[in-house]
Amino acid sequence: MEVRALEVLAMPSAREDKEVRMIAFLLLLNEGIRGRYSASALLGLGQGVLRGLYRDMSDLGLIEVKRGGAVITDLGKRWLKEVLRAHGILGVKLLDNVEAWGSVYKGVAASLDRGVSSIIAARDAAVRSGAAMALIVKKSGARFYLPLVENHDLKVEVPGVHKALEGLPEGTSYIVVLGSHLYSCVKGLLSVAALAKGGKG
Repeated sequence: MEVRALEVLAMPSAREDKEVRMIAFLLLLNEGIRGRYSASALLGLGQGVLRGLYRDMSDLGLIEVKRGGAVITDLGKRWLKEVLRAHGILGVKLLDNVEAWGSVYKGVAASLDRGVSSIIAARDAAVRSGAAMALIVKKSGARFYLPLVENHDLKVEVPGVHKALEGLPEGTSYIVVLGSHLYSCVKGLLSVAALAKGGKG
């Protein structure tokens, strides 16, 4: 079963959307047990899609379904770490109800092992994935800043985002993708990571 789960890393492009759903769901479960209704609302995925994920991921040994919901297994944690690493992602923090510039969002903050050369293309890739916005963030010492507008103080303007960035492993660049549901934010993150890697995003 472990071999089958790890083979999912090499899924053909026709199944990329399933990989995104699996990653988003495992990131959510990595924070603790989660019931299907709660996961559906946070991810922005329908009940039928989530039932299929429960079944498939349980069969692969990535999650264990319990009375109160699903929990990620040790194999699921290893798979998640490996698939994120394959995308150049060193660490991810989920954001729930974080305030940014007058609106409240769900989202993801991540550190990458490579730089993002085109900020505009990265932002566009995340938005095409269904996210509301993407921030490409750099770090100088202990200070996080937006490369094109360095005078913005993220610690003051978006303290929830800044706190998430502080908790990430050291990276070459940092990405924050915000939106109404975690699934579209994770999809946006993976698109930006693909651009940073030299892929099509």
